[in-house]
This record gives sequence, C-alpha cells and structure tokens, in this order.
Amino acid sequence: MSVVCLVLIHGCGSTDDSHWIDSGMDSGASDATETSLGDDAEDGALDVEDDGIGDGMVDSDDAQDCGTSGACEDGQVGTDGDPDGDGVEPCPMDMVLVEAVCIDRYEAPNREGAKPLVMFNFEESESWCQARGKRLCFDDEWTRACGGEDGLAYPYGEEHVPGVCTDDKLWKAYNQTLLNGWPWSMSNLDAVEDLEELFDVVAALGTGAAAAASHVKQLYQADPSGLRDGCTTGDGTYDLTGNVEEWTRRRDGGTANFHGNLKGRFWADSRTCQQSLTTHGDQFRFYEIGFRCCRDALVLD
Repeated sequence: MSVVCLVLIHGCGSTDDSHWIDSGMDSGASDATETSLGDDAEDGALDVEDDGIGDGMVDSDDAQDCGTSGACEDGQVGTDGDPDGDGVEPCPMDMVLVEAVCIDRYEAPNREGAKPLVMFNFEESESWCQARGKRLCFDDEWTRACGGEDGLAYPYGEEHVPGVCTDDKLWKAYNQTLLNGWPWSMSNLDAVEDLEELFDVVAALGTGAAAAASHVKQLYQADPSGLRDGCTTGDGTYDLTGNVEEWTRRRDGGTANFHGNLKGRFWADSRTCQQSLTTHGDQFRFYEIGFRCCRDALVLD
C-alpha cells in the first residue's frame, strides 16, 4: 500500500520542526502557536491553535467497551481493593482520583521509572487504554488534573520554570525519510508494556521499520516517569507537562477523523495546562507523542 505524506515546515527558532501528515508527525516548535494545513487540518482549512500481554492488561472478555464516545461504565474493570482492607476505593492504586475521574499517575505504560511510550496515534492510544479497562482522558479532565484545583498554568505554579518538568532538553533534528518507515498500523500494540519492547516489535517488521525504530531511539529524550518529582500538583500525578506530549479526547466531540487534542508538549518545549493542539487527525503519530489513560471513578455508597 502506498502512503503519501505531506510535509509542512514552519519557522520555530531553535526548535524548528516539520509536520508529517497522516502517518503522524508533530511539530517540535518552540512557539506555542502551531499551524497545520491540508490533509491534517480539519475540513482542509488552515487551522491555528493557541496554545505479550502485560500485568496491567485485562482479559478481552472482561474489558469495557468504551465506544466512540470514550465513556466507560463505572466500576466494571480495574478496581483495586483498599490496601488497608477498609473496602473498595474509587480508583485503582496506579491511578489518582480527580473529581469524578481516575487518571493514571504516569504516562503510559503508567509505571514509575518506566520510559513513556511514543509513536502511538490517537486510535492506537485509545485501544491500548481500552485493553486495560480504561479510556483516553477527555481534554478537560486532563486540564483539571494538570492545573489542579486552582487551574494553574503549570502543575507547580503560574510561571514556567524550565527543568521542573522535563522540558529543558536540546531539540534534535530528525530525518523525515527514516521516520516514514514506521509501520502505518500494527495489530499487536495493545500488548506492548515497555518502550524497548515497542522498538523490538517495530524493528521485526522489516528493514524500513527497523531504521525508523532506530531513529526514534536516537531522538528520544523523555525521562523515566516520575523522575522530576516537582512536576506535580501534589495529588499524585506526574509529568503532565513536558516529557512526552499526550493524546486526549476532545470533549466537544471534534469532527470526523479529528477527535484528539494534544496536551502538555514534550521534553524540548513547554505548553501550559490550558493550551491545546487539535489540528492533527486520528492517524497522526510522532516521535514525542504518547498518552495516559483515564476511567470513570467507581461510585461508592
């Protein structure tokens, strides 16, 4: 199958980057204003935004069907008991209760010290979460968790402080041709629990895929989850800004093939909790894009 990629380049100073359309490249722009055009812009118009199965996986017979709305039924899967034996808690131990929502403490694969997964598009991210009885977070849920009760611009306060979160790495130029070798789609991503496992799975799919995986490894600069212990509102979530950019689901529903909102930016740039990027389609992927999962909290009597 032939895949046509449209590349758009915009000036971004020291962190200039280009957009890989459809197969999923994002910009490494240092400016919070990003531009996208053509196949990767809604309705074809110019859009500018201000801005093997692991232990965490549930059996397919028991997994929730979150559907296209991204809403899961309360309490079906993934509820852990209280470690003190006092009863069932609203959220599993690897998630944090934020209002009526449970959100993963860390970026996928949601383990302290693990390196966040990247190169997942919106649909793959949603599927990975659903396989674990969860779903992608809605953008407003993510924003609330990031800014805390006071709606801060950053998890740690109103003013950006480079390096509190992982946003102070030196941007690296990428090779578009090498990145184009990443497989268009894969059927076994739900089972991936580790970044190195992801690279191994991709590399086994052919010479071009192996070259793409090797190049992503060279570009990758995310820290192990939770390493920057100041990058939190104090509620138990980490790395909501910086480290890897995160897919969320648009609360407004989006449009056909544009259901995602990219939040938080990545290791070489910063964005506030409130800023959004909605110009990239559901098939879009990039070397610095990851995600985390949410689920509706169990309603206790």
